[in-house]
Amino acid sequence: MSDLNIFITSNLTSSERRISPQWNLKYLKQKLESITGISPQNQILHYYPNNYSNEYKLIPPINGSTTTDDDDDDEQILLSSLNLQSYSRIHVIDSDPNSDVNKLQQQHQQHQEEEEEKSEIEEGDVAGFTEFQLSEEDYKTRQNSVLNWKKINKLGRFDPQFQSLQEKLHHETEMKLKTMSIGSRCRLINIENNERRGIIRFIGKIMPLDNGENDWVGIEFDEPVGKNNGSIDGVKIFECKPNHGSFVRPRLVEVGDFPELDPFADDDDDDE
Repeated sequence: MSDLNIFITSNLTSSERRISPQWNLKYLKQKLESITGISPQNQILHYYPNNYSNEYKLIPPINGSTTTDDDDDDEQILLSSLNLQSYSRIHVIDSDPNSDVNKLQQQHQQHQEEEEEKSEIEEGDVAGFTEFQLSEEDYKTRQNSVLNWKKINKLGRFDPQFQSLQEKLHHETEMKLKTMSIGSRCRLINIENNERRGIIRFIGKIMPLDNGENDWVGIEFDEPVGKNNGSIDGVKIFECKPNHGSFVRPRLVEVGDFPELDPFADDDDDDE
């Protein structure tokens, strides 16, 4: 049985790894600890069959439990029984609010060191960026920083395969952009379930945002759940109402037949 290429993500890490279907769940969690820093007993695993969708399943799907306290149980579960697919995604959540990883995450939210993290606010939205509280030099010398943790674990740009992963990401972005067009209905993909729908109003590079280095998708949301009115630093990119616009990374956008959400869809029909 061939190995699978699976995207492994957490709130601090993102990488692509090869996983054998012949591993058991206990061994997978040990591997995930070395990737994410999250202890096996604290891991909650969300499996996303479609890497570009926010629909997920729990691993393991046993008795409705999100965690397994018994190592013997994890040892009995083979990954081949979970029907994992290549290029799907496993997101690892730390259930311990006082863990070192969660403390690093809190620090990371206050000080986003890397350039990509600077521009990705609210899962990719750009607005309301908080200025650094530390100088870059002070931050780089801190031993308990996310940057230092990534250096030690060879993650992010410290990964020896970083350049090839960046090229792969660039190719995937180009392929994703080919599925998009101005006026298409879409929804914003994120880890949470607060789905946002709207219409694509802009696709391309934005000089005031990042000097035109990356491609962005401008979305006019159906509801006032955005960050702007289609403008960046006073430059109008597209027209929309206040708080209805946002600029996001292409990988966060799913194009399809997504009509406006009906806020009363779950209400009982009381008509007579």
